[in-house]
Amino acid sequence: MLGRHRAAAALLSVGLVLPSAAAYAAPLGDDAEGPAGDASGVVVAQAEVRPQVAPAPAPVLQPVTSGLAVDPGAVRAAIGDDVDSEWLGKATHIGVTVRDVTSGEVLVNGNVERPLTPASTTKLLAAAAIVTSLPLDEPFRTRVVAGAEPDQIVLVAGGDMMLAAGAGDPDLVEGHAGLGDLADQTARALREQGLGVDGQQVRLRLDTTYAAGPIRPQGWSDYWLNEGYTGPITMLGLVEHRAVPYDPAPRDPAQETAMAFRRALTERGIDVGGGPETEVPREVAPAEAAVLAEVDSAPARDVLSEAMSSSDNAMVEQLARQAAVADGVSADPAAVRDWVVEQVGTAYGIDMTGVRLSDVSGLSDGSQIPVRVLGDLLVSGADGSHPDLQQVLGELPIAGYTGTLWDRFHLDRHAPAVGVARAKTGSLPTVTSLAGLVVTRDGRLLAYAIIADAVGRDGAFLEARSVVDTIVAELAACGC
Repeated sequence: MLGRHRAAAALLSVGLVLPSAAAYAAPLGDDAEGPAGDASGVVVAQAEVRPQVAPAPAPVLQPVTSGLAVDPGAVRAAIGDDVDSEWLGKATHIGVTVRDVTSGEVLVNGNVERPLTPASTTKLLAAAAIVTSLPLDEPFRTRVVAGAEPDQIVLVAGGDMMLAAGAGDPDLVEGHAGLGDLADQTARALREQGLGVDGQQVRLRLDTTYAAGPIRPQGWSDYWLNEGYTGPITMLGLVEHRAVPYDPAPRDPAQETAMAFRRALTERGIDVGGGPETEVPREVAPAEAAVLAEVDSAPARDVLSEAMSSSDNAMVEQLARQAAVADGVSADPAAVRDWVVEQVGTAYGIDMTGVRLSDVSGLSDGSQIPVRVLGDLLVSGADGSHPDLQQVLGELPIAGYTGTLWDRFHLDRHAPAVGVARAKTGSLPTVTSLAGLVVTRDGRLLAYAIIADAVGRDGAFLEARSVVDTIVAELAACGC
């Protein structure tokens, strides 16, 4: 997961408007002390040469709906050679669709009904389903409650897998809530009750019953977990537990978090039973138990945006599970997968013929999606008819700047798309896919989906990805 940055630009201003360069004054002259020769002149001169923050320029982007309509023939001519590139592999394994968001017109359709391996563009379907069920303005809450016995307290998982180890930062999504803050609140509450002090030891328990289920879909191999390409699905974890390639997550982040919480209480002078590395026993918290402490994550919509931007497999699976459970569905990964397919079909009116998912993140073998489905979904999300999905699309990675696109679109021929294209990426050993939105040179918003699932490996794969970037750049440059 690279480039964990969050984009603030709105969907209908897909391009980036960067502030002008800082203004610099002339260098110091020989008479820097000023006419009186005193030190105040030096201070003034030094202030003048320091970089100054220039005021933000007036907005120059026009609403994309005011852009000129696009000629399908011109679009086909612009991208035809790249779509036919040998780097993309077998022609029968390349699917491309380009849509005019404003009119809904199909501009380019190539092999759009054939089910292809989507890789992480699968996450677009997951996100579309998630926003239909999860209350996006609500946070995920981690609590400490009184246990069944007077000397027990229970750490209750509530869906936040990005707790800071210490203090939370309300300006961040990762680490918005802090385990240290939870420990502070808990320690105060226990002291008020005379627990954990003066020889009165408390016992800590862990409740992980919220949206409980397997740590992975059936198709996730040990290799993916051991190498850090994904972490386990968990409803409680620390930021440091997020998996990164070659830096795997612990297999039980909730247990690791509970042990860290016990250590934090001990550091605050609370006498907690169990050694520092002893597992915390699991126990269901009593119904209507008194709440001793609680911390909230960032709103669900921000957590979802982070999951999509960084293409975090475990986090997308976790959010989809929470959404499915909220809709009355089992937490079993297969049930969540089927729920996503059904939700996208019913909530957005999309024909899901040809869709077969092995998971909702795109990591497992066997998933297939026709590019038509991705194109239909992108238009539904971008045309204003589904505001929650529109907001998710409006925070997809920006070409050349953020998320999984921060290191893409780096060649000169890709330049037209930098800052004006957003997309969800997809990458597997023989698959490259990209699906998102781009603004043309004439200000028209287009949706596109590209899948090539029979490309070569190693250098051939990188070339194929570059060709896909070129197609999007041609759309951005199109005066069509």
